[in-house]
Amino acid sequence: MENKELQGGLLDLLRIDPRDHSVIAVVGGGGKTSLIHCLEKELVTAGKKVMITTTTHMAYEPDSPFVRVGKGEEALDPKVQGKCRELLANHHSVIAAGYEPETGKYSAISEAAIRQLTCFCDVILVEADGSRHRPVKIPAEWEPVIPECADLVIGVIGLDCLGKSIEQCAFRQELTAGFLGKSETDEITEEDIVRIGSSAEGLKKNVGNREYRVYLNKTDTLKSGRNPENLLRKFREQKMIASAGSLRSFGGTVQI
Repeated sequence: MENKELQGGLLDLLRIDPRDHSVIAVVGGGGKTSLIHCLEKELVTAGKKVMITTTTHMAYEPDSPFVRVGKGEEALDPKVQGKCRELLANHHSVIAAGYEPETGKYSAISEAAIRQLTCFCDVILVEADGSRHRPVKIPAEWEPVIPECADLVIGVIGLDCLGKSIEQCAFRQELTAGFLGKSETDEITEEDIVRIGSSAEGLKKNVGNREYRVYLNKTDTLKSGRNPENLLRKFREQKMIASAGSLRSFGGTVQI
């Protein structure tokens, strides 16, 4: 890879190359949307056109350029296509998704629509999982919803789960406890985080042969004496690419 393609910290740390990774799905908990927007900013700074979408739900952002895609729409309406081109030309990034007035959230679009959107931009960032703002999770049977066209999956875990009980910090507590062989009142350990992030029953579920990365968010919440490097070393021992940092203050904190 050429370093000039990877000047933005996250692109470099997670070894993301827009030439190889044109559809990136983000799964897990603890900062998926924040990670997507940090990647969006770096990609736009690198001169790329970026689209953001979801196969589940995302919080509505009233100040972001948005193109509404009809529910179940397979072939994108010509007006939608025109709006995508216009907003990308003016802003270099746009959210293209459904919208649910009853929830006030962006909603999923079809696989066919995602494939068609690839014609308008360099990279599509897909929020492909839900966690209700909890830092860690084990997916249910129907999760995550990774589009077939994705060529990279990033699993996110919030390190604010360390030392807290499963019932305090996990989404789908019962599944998480069952997977770890613990009770819901037991604490999450470093070993648990590595297992969740590296297992095909955890955040690697449905990844298949795609490339996979792990991002450990919220290093700023770690208690004194705890260093994320130990966690990263354990992931790397399994030949996995992993990075850690704080998305809340990205650009002002050291990324590892």
